[in-house]
Amino acid sequence: MAVLLCSADTAAGQASLILKSGPSAYGTPRAVPTGRGPLSVVQCPGGRLYLAVSVSDEVLVLDPDGAGRGRVRVGWAPRCLALVPGTPLLLVSNAGSDSLSVVDTAEAREVARVDLGREPGAIAVSPDGRSAVVCERGAGSAAVLDLSALAGTGGAQVADRVVLGSAHVQPRAVALWGNRAVFACARLDGLPVLDLAGGRVEEWVWLPVAGAAPAGIAVTAEGGYALVTLERAGVLAVVDLLEWTVTRLVPLGAGPRGVVVDPVDATVYRALAGQGELAVVHLDGVDLSNVDGTPQFEEIPVGAGPSSVALVHVDDPVPAR
Repeated sequence: MAVLLCSADTAAGQASLILKSGPSAYGTPRAVPTGRGPLSVVQCPGGRLYLAVSVSDEVLVLDPDGAGRGRVRVGWAPRCLALVPGTPLLLVSNAGSDSLSVVDTAEAREVARVDLGREPGAIAVSPDGRSAVVCERGAGSAAVLDLSALAGTGGAQVADRVVLGSAHVQPRAVALWGNRAVFACARLDGLPVLDLAGGRVEEWVWLPVAGAAPAGIAVTAEGGYALVTLERAGVLAVVDLLEWTVTRLVPLGAGPRGVVVDPVDATVYRALAGQGELAVVHLDGVDLSNVDGTPQFEEIPVGAGPSSVALVHVDDPVPAR
């Protein structure tokens, strides 16, 4: 199935759409103006794209071909997006107003808002759609949300809040692995691992590079490994989620931030904010448990200062409105 790479190019005020028709087969990037401050993008049921635009306090709605389909007003300075599986609902963290917006994508409107801690950002939703974890970057904590009332339009509830070391660690990204949440924190040289059932940090993964500023995190399709971008070091750290250790470092380029894995061919994409490119690493056939073997690399030029990248299916039908 053909997919699009969609990069939120923050400094350029645009989204870059790149058709991927096969391994290492990429079309010419097409720029779509978004307004100032696009930060993240996600595809919702029906195929449309929702893009958080922080400066205008809106979520921009696009067709996969880049055509605009309206805007949804949310809270102040929306930063990150996450879809609730099996529903048309989209969660939007509003860093400026310390809140979470719930957007009904079928109606293209905000239907609920939840108060959170200071400067909420990255969101991870459980596969069953019953819970979510939100990084509260300004508070150095994680909010665990109960989403069970969303279907009845009762909104979400904060079920727990856990401080991740101190109030100054700045959690920037989170990924779920089973009943655990793994965090990348800008001011920590380790990754705290939260036991969601027990409500406490039960493990730490210590990074071999001091002051590396972890920025993005994703779990491989088959599970078992987390891929963490280290922004200041310009590398990708591979973490064994059974042993809780770093098995190898993969060089990327200047300023790697958001990261996503294509489950079909194990290709990893990262936004390189420092050089206006998407870095591509092919991990198919590479043993992540050790340093043997060399991944293949590519780079795709996009706008200035890309902050995130998403995979978008282009074969999904887009409903008429």
